[in-house]
Amino acid sequence: MKGSLRNYSGKLVLLYLKHYCISLSRYSSIIFILLFFLSYSIQAQQTGYSLNGQIKDENGDGLMATISIHELGKGTVADLDGNFSFQNLRPGSYHLHITHVGFRSENKNIFIKDGDSDVFISLKESAIQLESLTIEANPFKNGPLEQSQTILVLDRDFLERNNGGTFANALEKLPGISTINTGVGISKPVIRGMSFNRIMINDRGIKQEGQQWGADHGLEIDPFDVDRVEVVKGPSSLLYGSDGMAGVINISPPAFKQNNEIEASFTSMYRSNNDMFSNSLAVEGNQGDLIFGGRFTMQDFADYRVPADQFNYAGFILPINDNRLKNTAGKERHFSTMAGVKKEWGFSTLTVSRFDQEAGIFAGAVGVPNSYNLRHDGDFRNIDIPRQSNQHLKVLWNNSILLNDYWLELDLGYQKNERREFSRPHAQEVGPDNPFGNLALSLILDVFTANARINKTHGDKGQTVIGFNSQYSNNQQSGFEFLLPNFQSFQGGLFYFREIKFTPNLIVNGGLRLDGAYHEIQEHLQPVFERLRPTGQMDQRNPDIQREFFNGSASTGLSWVFLDNFNLKFNLGSAYRIPTPIELSSNGVHHGNFRHEVGNANLERERSYQSDINLAYSSKRFLISVSPFFGYYDGYIYLSPAARFSPLPGSSILWEYRQNNAIFTGGELQTTYSPINNFSVKLGAEYVYNKNLDTGLPLPLTPPFSVLSGVEYKLPQVGRLIDNLYVFAELRYASDQNRVDRNERTTEGYTLLEAGLGGDVNFGKQEVKFQLSGQNLTNAVYFNHLSRYRLLNLPEQGRNISFSIKVPISIRDKN
Repeated sequence: MKGSLRNYSGKLVLLYLKHYCISLSRYSSIIFILLFFLSYSIQAQQTGYSLNGQIKDENGDGLMATISIHELGKGTVADLDGNFSFQNLRPGSYHLHITHVGFRSENKNIFIKDGDSDVFISLKESAIQLESLTIEANPFKNGPLEQSQTILVLDRDFLERNNGGTFANALEKLPGISTINTGVGISKPVIRGMSFNRIMINDRGIKQEGQQWGADHGLEIDPFDVDRVEVVKGPSSLLYGSDGMAGVINISPPAFKQNNEIEASFTSMYRSNNDMFSNSLAVEGNQGDLIFGGRFTMQDFADYRVPADQFNYAGFILPINDNRLKNTAGKERHFSTMAGVKKEWGFSTLTVSRFDQEAGIFAGAVGVPNSYNLRHDGDFRNIDIPRQSNQHLKVLWNNSILLNDYWLELDLGYQKNERREFSRPHAQEVGPDNPFGNLALSLILDVFTANARINKTHGDKGQTVIGFNSQYSNNQQSGFEFLLPNFQSFQGGLFYFREIKFTPNLIVNGGLRLDGAYHEIQEHLQPVFERLRPTGQMDQRNPDIQREFFNGSASTGLSWVFLDNFNLKFNLGSAYRIPTPIELSSNGVHHGNFRHEVGNANLERERSYQSDINLAYSSKRFLISVSPFFGYYDGYIYLSPAARFSPLPGSSILWEYRQNNAIFTGGELQTTYSPINNFSVKLGAEYVYNKNLDTGLPLPLTPPFSVLSGVEYKLPQVGRLIDNLYVFAELRYASDQNRVDRNERTTEGYTLLEAGLGGDVNFGKQEVKFQLSGQNLTNAVYFNHLSRYRLLNLPEQGRNISFSIKVPISIRDKN
């Protein structure tokens, strides 16, 4: 009876999802009309209350701190005595962010009801940046100390200093985060040993969908168009959906400019290893109630250099001409534009962006490499065959609306991902009348997304959030090769989350979530050729597949601040993940990964039971954080090399999607010590241990134990010309990775040295930011265990000198 009831409930949810997603465009129009009239009625409601306050240090002296109201995008700077004021506020709940250099940032919930309000805040001095900023993308909008999960906040300064040409590369400096690379222009993040469809990337509240199951599929995100990132380590399925099993990376839009303020900036960067030139121009402003912004970015790079002139593949010694990997060049063109309104009731913005990338694939990646196809073609910037072309269009509509005591957040999105891979067809694959030319594989993915949540603040007692996520996807394939069939997919979920503040230092949360999903995958028949002639026979690569899934998730956690300087976080939860169409139905050569991948139509849902702990101690000059974690996975889905070769041309080892029980455990250590002002020593370490409980072997593509240590010294002013000068050096050690799956290569450890300096140069009233840095300064020959080129026994890039400048331009000052 219980099983029948659950199946019946699941079918109801799936029927709703089908009807909802197919009619999404019609519903979006209705929602737009409702929001128009809603905003009109909101403007007619009473406004006019003020919030007055004062910011002081522990000695009672006023601070010229920066104060902002998150929901409204409003901000101000306190005067010399620490006084500030906001006018014309509607009744409701708000979140204040308070920051000041040399002090811990603070967050405070305030509630305006029937009149003006006053607030007094004291900041604690700190020589260490503790990243105690408000977590924007989290529904509770409070700080890391109040969150039960381990969340790292990265601002624009961090992202610009660590810009490695891709968005994912900037995250590698964080403990517990690594990347899977294909050359130097394509990378994707790994959190605690998991990647692909177990990490969710949210851009302005909308899940990024770009065929993320592929190891050679990078993130279609402009690295210059990211202002703030929040990395949530650990299970996040309850709030975000089943793909958040390992963690979530939230990309937040830049803070709105103040009224009548318009700013522009130009950034230029050069990287010596692959002769990369990057240029990005941006503008953003606020004119009355109108907010707007835009950016255009160009990146061009040549074949990258390695500290080797040959490599060993399958027992053959093959040349690397001029120490460059042939056909690893690429180019990118990205643009984005945003416009919206900011009112007393909240804001509404529309963002349109397009990511455009063309990147070569190493000449030995398609088929077995040989000396002939590795010869230099005379132009290191030439993008030859094989290559991939990626375009990603996003249209995002974000709304935050105050409704009496509630905040409504509504995010609607449309994405179109176009991925094309080009190579020369094998004689066994097509006939002389091949209509696709060199187009090996084309995947066109259309995605419609609608997310909504309502936040209710219960004064100082906590908050409640309820919401839903829904998504419809449609994939169309073509090309002379086959990997993934046509499919359409519906997913949706409802969640309830509650936070209770027992005391200001003890916060407990918990919630429930229900999800439903439906996959409809079409049969694919591939023509069979023999000596360039069709045989009339058809090879069934996959049958028709219809799968329905329905399940629930639950989690609980706490954050406890004790003895003033200690913070303990604990999380316990159970989540599930549905198999993706690629896991259910793939059957073809994936040249970007150098393998034949085969799905399994009988895969079941993946259930996890996870727990993690974070214990942190912080004082004025010292910070240490320890984060152990453990997870048991019932039916863990993974891609593993088989013990046989592929029967298809242009491939080697056969890889199959399998499902076994597994465990993941490990932890991170992070510490910062500032013995004197402006000087700091940092150390971060990470370790992941996993095990396939059915085979007794490790799971493939597990990052090795690694340590990143560094020192930094800052000089606030050097004469009249240079301000904010900093000098840094970092050392990264990665151990041997000998815990590998069957038929997976082991990888030797390595040590890399990086150093650099940067600051602000003043040319009269014009400020120019600069940074000069070097990576792999010793030109070490090393292998990255997670690199896709590791399968070809190719070393990583050699010494790389980077130089960047940024010129901020004030077009109109708010004053």
